[in-house]
Amino acid sequence: MTDSVIPRLILILWPLALVDMIVGTSWLSLVLGGVFAIYLIASLRTAHLGDRLFAVAVTGLALLILTLDRRLADLPAIFARTVVFAAFVPSAQFLRSLAESDLRVARYRDALQQQPQSARPIWLLIGSAVLGSVMTVGAVAILSPLFADLCDEDSRREDAVAALTGTALAINWSPFFVAMAVVTAFFPMVPFWQAVSVGLGLSFLGLFLAFAMLRVADPFVTGIRAMRALGGFVPMICVAGLMVVLLRVEGGFSTLEAGCLAIPPLGLLLVATGARSRSEARTRIKHTLQVTRMRIKRVGLEIGIVALAFMLGLVLRDSPTVDALVMYLQLDGIPGPLLLLLIPAAMIVSGLLAVHPIVSASLLMALFAGNHSGVSDLALLGATLAGWSAAAMLSYSGLLMMVTTSVTAVPRSRLILSRNTLFGPAFALAAALLLATLDRAMV
Repeated sequence: MTDSVIPRLILILWPLALVDMIVGTSWLSLVLGGVFAIYLIASLRTAHLGDRLFAVAVTGLALLILTLDRRLADLPAIFARTVVFAAFVPSAQFLRSLAESDLRVARYRDALQQQPQSARPIWLLIGSAVLGSVMTVGAVAILSPLFADLCDEDSRREDAVAALTGTALAINWSPFFVAMAVVTAFFPMVPFWQAVSVGLGLSFLGLFLAFAMLRVADPFVTGIRAMRALGGFVPMICVAGLMVVLLRVEGGFSTLEAGCLAIPPLGLLLVATGARSRSEARTRIKHTLQVTRMRIKRVGLEIGIVALAFMLGLVLRDSPTVDALVMYLQLDGIPGPLLLLLIPAAMIVSGLLAVHPIVSASLLMALFAGNHSGVSDLALLGATLAGWSAAAMLSYSGLLMMVTTSVTAVPRSRLILSRNTLFGPAFALAAALLLATLDRAMV
């Protein structure tokens, strides 16, 4: 059953979840939530022990808080809101499969292969930051065939770290990452365009800092050349971002829902602007759907891990018990600038302790979002995004780290104990200083 029926549940949930986003009927959401719960429970049978323990711990904590809040009856409705991940993950896989065969990406990879070894980190950093803004962790997989040979361990590690860093910096602003969806859910009063703008500024700050730390001649000139090589893909990213913003602002969809709904037309746009004929376009779409189907069948509890953590975040966000804890601990007395540094620092430490960023971010935002008068919601939102980005570079259990290790064959320990050991905290500090300055200027 697990090998055949269970993977097909996601293939069924994917289109139905998209329909539910548009139609928005409560009964359909609850039915899909029930089917998704069956998928998660069945996936536990083949999951790693660590994933099982994580799923049980997160679910147990959510049940405990709901019990203390006397809201246990709300669990089905809360869990039903996680069904969006049954559409988000397959949609992201579809976009990744489509981009792998895109001529613009192929041209960039060809140009990267011609670069000297000294320039490769810059090109991989830029390429992963740009491609990762739409393809998320799939950007590392797309660029991985260009990494140095396995026999050259040091160069391969250097390439992997560069791609890991660039993709992690895209987390700061891209609406196609789970991070933006989770963080904006805790700060509903912050206009979405402001969240994206602040995140984009943090991403540029990180790139600037990464360039400065790389021992490469003329890193900024090399970075501009790499960006020009991706020129044909950048307009697609701008269109994708605009589509998500419009769906989020004008359509009233959540960030995750807007991302899911934007991916199909974005995929058609990629095919229409990249294919040379209608027959080639049809062939590409057919091949992409086949590859996507194969990849979805290999996805196990990974979807469930993110969904359960998101469920915990929803429980924490609306918990009177958590609000009472904040008042008891008098967390409102922490100076604003210090808080903007403590949030990313706590997320980095949690990541090193194998706590997924979605869990640490949810806990921290439940404590401070709307409960701290010394700093604006926009600044807290930015600090959380910066913390998520920095933690992704160093988190032992993060999806980005696991994907990078899987496709590059570089051990996680060597990716963590790299220049990111210094870059991650340095970026968090620089982001905190920038956000504190902006927050003071807005007062």
